[in-house]
Order: sequence, then C-alpha cells, then structure tokens
Amino acid sequence: MNCGWVRSNFIVQAADFAGMCLPSRDLSSTVGPSVWTETDRRRKVRAMSAEDLGIPGCEQVRRLGFAVVLSCALGMPFAAQGAADLVGHTATYSIDLGSAAGSSGIAGARGAVRYQFTDTCDGWAVENQTLLRIEFAEGGQSDTAWSYAAWEAKDGLSFRFRVRDVRDGEVTEELRGVASLSAADAGGTATFTLPSTFDVELPPGTLFPTTHLHDLFQAGRAGERRLSRTVFDGATRENPYEIHAFVRATDEEDLPALASVEGLGSVAAWRMRLAFYPIADPAEVPKFEIGVRYREDGIADRILQDFGDFQLDLTLEDLTLLPAPDC
Repeated sequence: MNCGWVRSNFIVQAADFAGMCLPSRDLSSTVGPSVWTETDRRRKVRAMSAEDLGIPGCEQVRRLGFAVVLSCALGMPFAAQGAADLVGHTATYSIDLGSAAGSSGIAGARGAVRYQFTDTCDGWAVENQTLLRIEFAEGGQSDTAWSYAAWEAKDGLSFRFRVRDVRDGEVTEELRGVASLSAADAGGTATFTLPSTFDVELPPGTLFPTTHLHDLFQAGRAGERRLSRTVFDGATRENPYEIHAFVRATDEEDLPALASVEGLGSVAAWRMRLAFYPIADPAEVPKFEIGVRYREDGIADRILQDFGDFQLDLTLEDLTLLPAPDC
C-alpha cells in the first residue's frame, strides 16, 4: 500500500485512518534502553489503566506533540566551532503501537505527525499536527487531532505558544500564552491566557525547548553522558518539567547510512533518552520517557515514547528541507 497520502493529504478525516500503512517497528535498539530497569518499572511506574487512558486526548497521549521533536523542541544555532547549524524542515512521522501491557487496556494505536521547524531570523518557529487513533482492548476506538505552535527568540529569553486538542470531533482543550526569562540562567514567568488567565513561575535555570536541545547537543559534543535541565514548552498545564537526559553518540558506521536514507550530508548524531518529571508534582519516577535519535542539524529520524505500560513508536517517513530565510 502506498503511503503517499501522508505527504500530500496530511489533514484527513477519521475514516481515512483505515487506509494508513503504518508497519510496526522495534525502535529499542535505535533510541537506547529505558532510564529505568524492568524491575524498577514493574515496581515503581504508575500504571495507566484503561480508565486513565479512556480518552487518547488525555495528558499522557497529548504529550505526543512535545515528544516528536522534544516535542517539538529544536535547538538554537550553534556558536561552537565545527558545530552544524540547524536546518529548517518539514517532517512527517508515522505512529505505531510499539508495545502494550494488558493493564493498559490498549489494543492498537496508529497515526501520523506533521512537524515543521522554521528559522524566522529573530527566532525559531515550530508547528506540530498530530493525528492519533487509539483502539481499546474491550472494543471501540477514539481519535485525537492535536496541534501545537510555538515561537522562541534566538536569545532564549521569550516564548509564545498555543495548543488545540480535538477529541472525536469536539474541542476538549485550548491553551495559549507567553513566557519570558529575565536573563540567561535566571527565572521568569509564563502567562497562560487560555482557557483562563493565570501565571506559572519559572525557576532560575529554566530553558525553552530550542535552547534545551542546544544544551543536549553541546553535552553530546563534549562527551557528557548526563544532563538535567528545567524546561518549559507550554504544551500542557504540567509545565515546567525537570528533564533528565542520557546522551550517547551514534556509532560512526551508522552515520553514512542515516545520511543516505534521508538524502542528507553525514553529520554527528546522538541517541538520547529523556525522563520527564513535572515540577509541580514531584515523584520518584518520571511521568513518561522519550527515546530519540537526533542528527546535529536538528533532524530526528526515530522517536519512542514510553508511558510505562505502553509505548508509541514514531518513524520518519518524509522530509523536506526548507530554504534559509533572507534575514
């Protein structure tokens, strides 16, 4: 079956999911092992029952938007000598259910993500559109259309965001707001203007998503294996998150193959595993984890989202590079 619909007709109706060709893939070898051992997972990870997940537009699945590129998170241009610049691009990912425990209540999942990252001269703009169908073990299904847009200044001090979540044809949540930091490594404030006006304090050291990826790449180039940062992306009310990352270089022999598959030049790449802890709800274990393989130009080809008793796999299906702006 031809998957060309993903490239030419991304905005589809729920009925169109029936025609999707989304082969299952095991991404564990690509994105690396979980931060937690299997024993830890069985003992500690908060189980997500069918009741918890009954709506795929719920918090756990809605976070898919952030995950796609840290979620949607791409880094700032790099000043370090020899570092590659990020490239503007549009990417389409297929979504598959990687695995699901019986307690999850999930029998299947499939969908697609369209992600765009653009250089706007004074900042970086991100747009994410996610379509996801969840099929339940006891029968029935639910469709979610989730959209996210954000802009981050290149100095990393100001940020704008908006989120819209549509479940089975009905809008279930809309978020919108702005955030700012008083200086690098200083604190700041995020102001949500939808669905109501309220402020969230951003502690000193908080980063916005693109600056966070910058730090991850810097750690990778320096050979650092662990990095912890507080990050605000506006995608949920649980923001900000404490993100603990494990980074390791992709094997040298894999780089030419990765480049040729996407028709790109060969640059450094890293496998990352990130664990997300909501600042407002401290816990011993992460709310969820993300595994991702990133090229140094900011393009991710494989992503795994781990929610404890089920996993979603995202695979790059189509990529278009965008021209650099005339600033």
